[in-house]
Amino acid sequence: MQLLLLLDYQQFYGTEKTLEDARQLLTEIPSATLLTYTAGFNVHLYLSENSDDADKVQAWLASNLLNKCVPATTARWEAVIKQAFAAGNKPIMFWRYSNLLFYGLVFSTYNTLPSRDLHPNEAQRVFDAYLIVNLHANNKLQIPAGAIQQAAEADRLEDVMLPHFLYQKDYASTTDFSNQVVRGVKFYEYLEGHPVYRPLMAEFYAQQHVSGYLRMFKNLSVLFQAVGIGTNHLQQHLLLEDYLANGEADEAFIRSLCVNNCATAYREDDSFTQLRNRFLVEVRPGHYLLLDINFLIDQFYKAQVFAFSAFLKMKKVKVDFLSDKGKNFTEGIYLPIVLREAFPTAVLFFGDDCRNSTGQELCDAYIRQGNKVCLIEFKDVLLNAAVKNSADQKTLYTELDKKFVSNQHNSPKGITQLWNALLDIKTHGVSFDNAHPNDLEIYPVVVYTDNSFGAEGVNKIYKAQFAALNTGVPAAATVQEVTFISLSFFELREYYLAQGLLNLFTMLDEYHLHTQLPEYRLTPFEVFARFYTKQHVPQSAPNSNLFKMILPTIICA
Repeated sequence: MQLLLLLDYQQFYGTEKTLEDARQLLTEIPSATLLTYTAGFNVHLYLSENSDDADKVQAWLASNLLNKCVPATTARWEAVIKQAFAAGNKPIMFWRYSNLLFYGLVFSTYNTLPSRDLHPNEAQRVFDAYLIVNLHANNKLQIPAGAIQQAAEADRLEDVMLPHFLYQKDYASTTDFSNQVVRGVKFYEYLEGHPVYRPLMAEFYAQQHVSGYLRMFKNLSVLFQAVGIGTNHLQQHLLLEDYLANGEADEAFIRSLCVNNCATAYREDDSFTQLRNRFLVEVRPGHYLLLDINFLIDQFYKAQVFAFSAFLKMKKVKVDFLSDKGKNFTEGIYLPIVLREAFPTAVLFFGDDCRNSTGQELCDAYIRQGNKVCLIEFKDVLLNAAVKNSADQKTLYTELDKKFVSNQHNSPKGITQLWNALLDIKTHGVSFDNAHPNDLEIYPVVVYTDNSFGAEGVNKIYKAQFAALNTGVPAAATVQEVTFISLSFFELREYYLAQGLLNLFTMLDEYHLHTQLPEYRLTPFEVFARFYTKQHVPQSAPNSNLFKMILPTIICA
């Protein structure tokens, strides 16, 4: 089994160092130079962590720094890399999570010295400081000796992998963009049409330094364009003078995304909250340094949800906003919009329109193509950062079960809701779909929005628990295994699904065959879907219809 090995100071030099040692190494080196280097690491890791070029990118990033170090370091690097590969491991030096930790180190030694290139001795200090940060990151993984091997032999590898690696899902690079834009626009349309939120919107926009949400997205799109997304020349230095001069961007809003005024007061937490909200550095007027592309992408939707939630708390508005947003917007409005685009010829029912025999909601979404039915339970819920970082199996599994089996009030959730729906179909049939054939083949699916639920092993755990609920196959129906699927799958493959280039049910069948193979037992559906799509649909898909309809309104804002 090949493991991803994050090279650290102890592996490289054979001794341990503390973060205080790393801080001492970085003193008197211009912070602007350190931020530029780390921002460059983030920019070039983006879109490559999950690609065939990931190893090449790692080697290129390491070479950029090593070439400035003393020759003995380069020789030692080559020896350590060869050792790691010989042991069956895949060594890396730079990882987005470590980059975020490194930013904290830079801010703790922050100075305003002008940026310049590193001298050889300084490059060596930066290299060593980064290895210490990697040691700190690796020390989060307190896995007992032999635990991985024992878990693998018992076919319970997820018991080790999930508690110790789940938090990393928050810091892996993403290729999602167009779907975040669509979510963001639809989210604000929801807020502006809501009787409680609508009267507050003008004040909220004023706090965000924009005239409205479309103008905000126009500014974010300018940043995205300046980065060079979609080209072969990604930039971490963003030159916005022309955009500001011709009115395409608003300086007050751009500056609100800059960390400059709070860099010396930077405080790290489990979610890197401050960096999520302030991911730019103003080098000079009109010239900005992008610290993290993913946090820029998050600004189109995810960050907006939390920003508005914080605004409501500040205003002391008594409403459970996140619950309301999940039920009434994401589940009630957005999910149907996405699925109707992805399955234009299928039989579709949602929420109140798909009732069971007692008049209660059977499921959140019902998709039928011929005799194949996808029953969906939708979970727009988040896993707490403290739980992700706990590294405690019992704590993690308890919280997962509250989302997907039954909550603290013993109400059925996720797979239990799906099984109850199947039992009702067994006894009473599907009354709302009068045209369905008798020999239904049912595919139970949990659709989620938190990337954590797409971690390796989650689907395996709940596939087994769903099978344990089986007290008899529903009459006149075949029930397949349960599958956990990210909402992003449907958003990003909307065109393929709508055009019949991909068939959801065929993919589900192939996925469960794939995960019967021992080496792929933990594989998430999204990982399988990425490679399946490349194999069966080699051409690139055009932008989704939803994105194409929304983009002109942003451009003209």
